[in-house]
Amino acid sequence: MKRLITAALVAGLAVAFLVSPASAHNVLLSTTPAAGSSISTGPSTVVFNFNAPVQFGDNTIAVIGPNGTHWEKSSKATVSGDTVSAPVVPLGPAGVYTASYHVISADGHPVQGDITFRLAKAGTGTPVTVAAAASSGGGIPVWVWIVVALVVLGGGVFFALRTSRRKEESVS
Repeated sequence: MKRLITAALVAGLAVAFLVSPASAHNVLLSTTPAAGSSISTGPSTVVFNFNAPVQFGDNTIAVIGPNGTHWEKSSKATVSGDTVSAPVVPLGPAGVYTASYHVISADGHPVQGDITFRLAKAGTGTPVTVAAAASSGGGIPVWVWIVVALVVLGGGVFFALRTSRRKEESVS
């Protein structure tokens, strides 16, 4: 019975240790331009600030204008700690623009969202042509975490049972 309790305790600790980081998705804290703001001139860069560092990988930013046209110079975002940014060409028509992000969170999971801002005065820019490309997702696949958890759990149970047997043999 003592072995079973020890094994269950080790297994529980191993699972708790491995599961806790999975709930740590990045949270958007602020943006430039600010979400919901009205600006008179377009930004040269769109910036997203998160509560935790963003992993390097398939991080993208898109800026979509009132007519559904793209205004980002490149969809590939620049990552610097908890900040993700992308340069923007001079904006064109006045109206609502949507800046969206797709980043790899600190825990390896993709996180996405968007903000809107209003360009009050029309700019002189022209939209960019963007080739339609499917996103690869990024991050570490879930099955890798499951395999790691099973290996750690199995090792913990093996270690606990082996330690219990040695103690019983030395008492006998």
